[in-house]
Amino acid sequence: MNVRSEGVVIVGGGAGGLELAIRLAKAGHKDVLLIDRSATHVWKPRLHELAAGFRRGEVDELDYAGLAEHWGFGFERGELADIDPEARTLTLAEWPEDDGRVRVPGRCIGYQAVVLAIGGVTPDMGVEGVLEHALMLDSEADAERLFERFSTGLLAHRAGQRSDPFHIAIVGSGATGVELAGLLATEARASSVAPRECQPRVKVTLLEATDTFMPGMEDEVRQSIRKRLLNVGIDIHTEQQVSRVDRDRLTTDGGDEFPADLTIWAAGRVGPPVADSIDALATNKKRQWRVKPTLQSVDSDHVFVLGDCSVIDDEPAPPTAQAASEQAEHLAKELPRFLAGETPAPFVYEDKGTLLSLGEAGSVGEVKGWFADDVQLRGRLARAAYQGLQRQHQFILLGPLKGTAEALSDVLGRSVGPRLKIH
Repeated sequence: MNVRSEGVVIVGGGAGGLELAIRLAKAGHKDVLLIDRSATHVWKPRLHELAAGFRRGEVDELDYAGLAEHWGFGFERGELADIDPEARTLTLAEWPEDDGRVRVPGRCIGYQAVVLAIGGVTPDMGVEGVLEHALMLDSEADAERLFERFSTGLLAHRAGQRSDPFHIAIVGSGATGVELAGLLATEARASSVAPRECQPRVKVTLLEATDTFMPGMEDEVRQSIRKRLLNVGIDIHTEQQVSRVDRDRLTTDGGDEFPADLTIWAAGRVGPPVADSIDALATNKKRQWRVKPTLQSVDSDHVFVLGDCSVIDDEPAPPTAQAASEQAEHLAKELPRFLAGETPAPFVYEDKGTLLSLGEAGSVGEVKGWFADDVQLRGRLARAAYQGLQRQHQFILLGPLKGTAEALSDVLGRSVGPRLKIH
């Protein structure tokens, strides 16, 4: 296999990888290649909107090739298969056709530095029936699959003239599970899920394995979120470790059963499956690549890792778009220094707080560091904070002029459309 040489190769075009490519290109570093298996970028915090039935255009889907041409970096589609740190090469997997024929052959690319920004996935935890009967929310394809199951399930439920609610069970009370619960329990019923006369009542149940709803969240924020979810009819159960998932129900290790016409598995986060096949780079038990405080792999200084697929042993950052964006900003400054022979500075995560949108149940969050104190946000102010984060992401990707145009378009769309979740 022939080896093609590049400068900086970024694998993964999520919030961190794409922002890093653009920041480097804007600073004049044009020998940058971004690789992603998809042709388009959707900001991951907006996947819930796709799952609730909003169109791709409504969640600001952007074309990688267009962004690459605009800013001056390279882009090609591909999926990571292996890395050889000693040879400083990475291998991209073959892409077969449905009938087994090879559509795109495997490629080998040399690099001066590679940045792995592939993200993570939701683990099945070894629970029986998860892969067969539950849905996860790790990608655009997952979101569209979830909406398809949701909408057809609602229609089938109504066609069967059932008087009981359409039951949605969500396993995991982290940000993903909680936001999706609020969105599906409220806004999805007002979207084009089904004709109005075919819309049955929706009942959402949220299950948490520990004894604490939203573990790790500040207590005041947690209680506010819980109250809002309960007010829109969502049932919340803690200390419920799911041991089995069937087509129409969940069973816990204590023997309790919960009805589920649709099961969404949002429990935990681990690194990508490809991490298991790359022997040269060490991972932890969650399949995340282990990195130094400089975000360099513990096994190779020329391999950097950011986002969900990385872990700093002593100071892990949370698996959020906020953390990935901070790491991208850091590497945009430190990668050029490293390539010039200098030692990169360590990354220091700055927790700016947590913001969650719960559909029509409202918006809640905590912003850290304002006036040397933490600020609790509710309602319109919290919603404005979500929109501000989305605008910031748009401005980085599109620049100030196009970013402003997109923001105005978004505002006009919101004035005539249903409320959306942004963070």
